[in-house]
Amino acid sequence: MTNAFPPEDISARFDNIDTRLEEIGDELDLLRTVQNANRRETRGNSQTIARLERTIRELADIARLHQEGLRAAQRDAERDRQTIREVELQADRDREVLLASLLQAERDRLAFQEEIRRIWEYLRDRNGGSSTPN
Repeated sequence: MTNAFPPEDISARFDNIDTRLEEIGDELDLLRTVQNANRRETRGNSQTIARLERTIRELADIARLHQEGLRAAQRDAERDRQTIREVELQADRDREVLLASLLQAERDRLAFQEEIRRIWEYLRDRNGGSSTPN
């Protein structure tokens, strides 16, 4: 049997195929390395994203709790303002009662003083007018 190609051409072709296969193998190795690096990076990114999502959920919980705290503080502040208004109103009423009591006490003091003066005058006139009030 006669070959269509001389033996040197076949050897050269085989060498050429071997060289190309080695280049393709090297390229495949490089692609596998890049693919592995991409997998690691993707895994790292996924883990980072998961951590970020957990952090975002925690921040959302903190914000919700903060808002609840603010609403409670606002309710407490409003209740305190209402209590202060009520205490101020009661203090005003108490001042009015105190003032009325002081005025009544002054009137009573003047009335008692007048009554004591009349009693003294009565007793003085009965004893002949010799003593003076102190």
